[in-house]
Amino acid sequence: MGSSTLIPVSEAAKRIGITRQRLHTLIVNQQIRAVRLGRYHYIEETELERYLSLPEGRPYAPRTTGENSIDN
Repeated sequence: MGSSTLIPVSEAAKRIGITRQRLHTLIVNQQIRAVRLGRYHYIEETELERYLSLPEGRPYAPRTTGENSIDN
């Protein structure tokens, strides 16, 4: 991680509009990178900006046609 300002989880959650518990889940699932100092996690400002710039929703996955397709 770089030299950006470290933000406590509670403050980071407020900034991005989610609960602390949801933010901890994102950290555990490695969707947001965090630094652990002692028993607390901190998130860099640049990491919050990266997460907020991600597109919302599920990634696009085209439908696949199976053997029971109408075209067969």
